[in-house]
Amino acid sequence: MDFKKSLKNPAEAFDSPQDVANDPELSNEQKIEVLTQWRYDELETEVADQENMAGDKPDKLGEINNLLLELKDKS
Repeated sequence: MDFKKSLKNPAEAFDSPQDVANDPELSNEQKIEVLTQWRYDELETEVADQENMAGDKPDKLGEINNLLLELKDKS
């Protein structure tokens, strides 16, 4: 897994936030960075969707936030 590439677009690099947490090649700190970026991307998308009133899509923010808490507790 190319860390820099996954950091630029986590949703493209991983199927789910849980896959980030389970990736054995990433350090705990890298997992936090990737999930933090994914969270930011999701928040940006949510704002854009609200402005455009786009259709429903799966909400990953809760999952990302929970995983970030777990990983930060391990740090």
